[in-house]
Amino acid sequence: METIPKNLVILFPGGNYTTEKPLLHFAEFKYRALKGYDCVKINYGDCLKKNLSPDEIIENIKSFILPQIEAIDFSSYDDIVFVSKSLGTIIAGWLTDKLNISNIRHIYLTPVEQTLPYITNNNNISMVVSGTKDKQMQADVLKNHCQRNKVSLKLIEGANHHLEIPEDINASIEILKIIAELYS
Repeated sequence: METIPKNLVILFPGGNYTTEKPLLHFAEFKYRALKGYDCVKINYGDCLKKNLSPDEIIENIKSFILPQIEAIDFSSYDDIVFVSKSLGTIIAGWLTDKLNISNIRHIYLTPVEQTLPYITNNNNISMVVSGTKDKQMQADVLKNHCQRNKVSLKLIEGANHHLEIPEDINASIEILKIIAELYS
């Protein structure tokens, strides 16, 4: 009897971008509903509500989610995809290093500067996506970094940190369609 591959997608939200917002909602929809992947939606509990520095928040998030992630039997999965957004890109990159799991693929949506050390060609990155008008990461800095590290980058002209064009709903919907196609 042939065994059916078992696959997993883990969604890492941003600080102000939940897994229910469009980019991550449609990642879940495509992987879970259309491809049959198991899905884990990471949450950060109250870590974001505390009045701490950004670095302290990140350290609290790491401590908070590590038990959630360590409870997963990664060895039972054939394909593992981490789809992360903004702050979540830091956490997803860190976890890959921390857990030393080789069969994780990354899709980084609007990474921030602290994610750059994880965006290298030896970290199995399927795609990095950002907008040219993302105020959290200069497009030229990200583009140069990805080129130096031979990592695939999709820069969306005119898109902001949410990968939207605020004054144009139709263009924003088209961007969402393009990104959904990248979920492979």
